[in-house]
Amino acid sequence: MKTKNIYSLPLKEDTVFLAISDPSAHYSHWKHAIDFSINFNVPILAALDGEIVDVKDDSTEGGNDEKYADIKYQNYITIKHAHNEFSQYGHIAHKSSLVKVGDKIKKSDPIAKGIGVVGYTTVPHLHMMVCANKDNKVGFESLEIQFDKKINIVRNGKEHLKELAKPKFKHLRELVEKYHSNNQNL
Repeated sequence: MKTKNIYSLPLKEDTVFLAISDPSAHYSHWKHAIDFSINFNVPILAALDGEIVDVKDDSTEGGNDEKYADIKYQNYITIKHAHNEFSQYGHIAHKSSLVKVGDKIKKSDPIAKGIGVVGYTTVPHLHMMVCANKDNKVGFESLEIQFDKKINIVRNGKEHLKELAKPKFKHLRELVEKYHSNNQNL
């Protein structure tokens, strides 16, 4: 099911990013989540007007180990929007939140200073999902995000590597390579 709301990118328009929604990483109740490969110092923006309903940015740990899937390692911001939709921004950097629960925000307001390598992650990225409450095991269902601008969303690992090899993504490729070389023991 698609979102009723139309969302903007959670990044400034001139940001170099690669949007990925790989079914091998996002399935079941996460199936419509999008990972934005970006640099660490890119501010995270609200994708739509709303109210901050949850903020957690106290974790300093993360990596490619299932133990990091535990909520204690997650950093995220959740915003409630019209039509009872919720957007969530995950893997934000430690103590980078610029908002608190109860804040009313407008589309494109900065909500976090940037991403970090926190929670269960194989590469640095911003995880964005829009969901609605649902009477099921997890309590929600992810929705296919409708954006106000056309964006290319890579849907598989091979295509992801092909895109990452393009010259415009050189810095993102170097970031991924650096992360992997620094975390060989994970």
